[in-house]
Amino acid sequence: MELQRALERRQKESFVCYQVGDVFLPFVQNLEAYLEYCANQPYSMYFLEAEKRTNSKVVDFLDKTDRRPECRKLGVQHFLTRPPTRLARYPLVLKAVLKYTPVGHPDRETIPHVVGRIEAMLNRINTETGKAQNRLRLYKVDEKLVCPAIDRNDLRLTDDQRKLVRDSQLRKRGSNDSAVIQVLLLDHMLLMCKVKVDSATGEEKYTIYKHPIPLQLLTICIPDDPGSMRPRMAARRDSVDQASAFVAPPIATVGTSKSAPPAPGTAARPTIISIDHSDSQKDKYLYSLQITHLGRRGFTVTLYANKQADRQQWYTCIEQQQLELMERHRKFELVPVACEFPPGIRVNTADVYDQGRAVVIGTDRGLYLGVSGKPRSFQLLSHLRHDRVYQIEIHERLNVMAMIADKDRNLYVYPMDQLMTAGRQGGGRIKPLHTHVSFFRFGLFQDLDILCSVKSTTLSNQTIIHVYKPVINNQKSRSLGRFLSLGGESSADSWKCIKECYIAAESTSLHFLRSRLCVGCSRGFEIVDLATMNTQSLLDPADSSLGFINKRDTSRPIALFRVHDGQFLLCYDEFAFYVNRNGQRARSNWMIHWVGTPVSFKFEYPYVLAFDSQFIEVYHVETASVVQVIITGNCTSLSPNKTNVNLCVTSPSPTQSQEVLRIQHILAQDPL
Repeated sequence: MELQRALERRQKESFVCYQVGDVFLPFVQNLEAYLEYCANQPYSMYFLEAEKRTNSKVVDFLDKTDRRPECRKLGVQHFLTRPPTRLARYPLVLKAVLKYTPVGHPDRETIPHVVGRIEAMLNRINTETGKAQNRLRLYKVDEKLVCPAIDRNDLRLTDDQRKLVRDSQLRKRGSNDSAVIQVLLLDHMLLMCKVKVDSATGEEKYTIYKHPIPLQLLTICIPDDPGSMRPRMAARRDSVDQASAFVAPPIATVGTSKSAPPAPGTAARPTIISIDHSDSQKDKYLYSLQITHLGRRGFTVTLYANKQADRQQWYTCIEQQQLELMERHRKFELVPVACEFPPGIRVNTADVYDQGRAVVIGTDRGLYLGVSGKPRSFQLLSHLRHDRVYQIEIHERLNVMAMIADKDRNLYVYPMDQLMTAGRQGGGRIKPLHTHVSFFRFGLFQDLDILCSVKSTTLSNQTIIHVYKPVINNQKSRSLGRFLSLGGESSADSWKCIKECYIAAESTSLHFLRSRLCVGCSRGFEIVDLATMNTQSLLDPADSSLGFINKRDTSRPIALFRVHDGQFLLCYDEFAFYVNRNGQRARSNWMIHWVGTPVSFKFEYPYVLAFDSQFIEVYHVETASVVQVIITGNCTSLSPNKTNVNLCVTSPSPTQSQEVLRIQHILAQDPL
């Protein structure tokens, strides 16, 4: 009203107004009322309609008012929308005035300032109105939703930061008479509901069709588009030397002059989908979309859209929202370290040395050696002549590499010098230290370097652990690797078995404490005293707070990590919790329940990484909250439970090439 009066006063001063910009200047300083009014307008419209549905007196009043001459047969909605529409017209009028304003006129300075302030306010209004409309849509969904409290708590529809990205109806099958599924894409979850109409009130109600899917655990593909069937590895970072993919040449070897030229890999790219708007396809639900929920509660569901454009829009929206969410929670990234291996060369294990600069990879065709981050540097070590390598571990201080290889799973210990030499006195292959070995670990026992060889048998349900120590006869030689490479004795003769331990259970992991061993087996975590060879359970049987683990016969112990203050993090395939040095429960309110079914773990304080076959979960060890999920496709850790090596191998499918990656904290530096 004040602006109207000011303009009228200016009009009365002269038939032709000389200047108008100065009239608007005082008023554009106080436009906050528009922001508050417009941001709440969606709510006013909604509650007005709700009141009209339930209050007949309001309907009668509005009908009578509409007929009055002052209203000119215009409804109340017309008057509610007048303030924002009127404000949006001012810049148009003022720009038209400015167009015919001569240079040097005072309005040449005032009008652009006024227009700028109004347009800035309009942008804020649009933003706040969009947020209000989003909250209102979520409020409506929350009102319609009928679900258990636990699902409602996970959705958190009333949170201020919640966002409804897209919603529409799809069908369970490709026919018009199939059940309708209301699909809602939130900023953090995908919700699928069945639509039911309340017979009493006629209102729609949503009942959950499938468990809500966190976007970090969702994969989506178009079945008839092979390019869409790929994991969204938002955490992946391309190597500098990876400008063109390089597939491992199986005949390129150290010590030979022949090598095959690298075969360029062809990365799958999404297919460009053409849109068919023909009338024959108009109302048919023919376009399928496959949605998969990863994890132990996972499932796969196929829904159908009636338009190809609608299906493509769903695919794009979900993919973009996933990438935004993954980038926002990004703590670790996947960095390529080696060449791509074709499907015929299965990658089983890997380790690093020289402060992570060099990488040794064990495959079904033998060992490959190269420089981290330089795919073309990797070559097959054919002079070692091992057909299959299951596990390798490098001990840099001793300058040796131990490995399980060949059909009989023999345990060998090679000096590191021999990796780079094509020949050696006595042949390329050495005598095995042991046979039929399940796995092994290097460690320290009373400041003595030892090698533990574990042989587990499922049929007899027992484990035999052989403990070896290095024997160095040449006192002048400070490294075992140097001693072994100088000739004379073989590697097997340079290790002496000092202990042998039996456990009446099948073992899957081995961990070193200060003076004892901790073995993960079917009975749980068992402590082995190497001095007396006695065994006992790590967990205190008198601690009643550990009753949950004693009742679970299916939980498999996998890893143990020392955190701080004498506490240990015990990782099972279902959950993780803390115990103190006495085996009693620590942090009674702290626990992690894994979403997937991890088979190995990595610990990098303050995070623990759990490796499922399809993704990697990253949790904070202090808060027990998930901070990142990396969808990898077919993923395997190449150095299970080894704290200082973070290598894994991934492939889009078992029939496609494999890629060796390093899991690196985003704040860490590359080894090169």
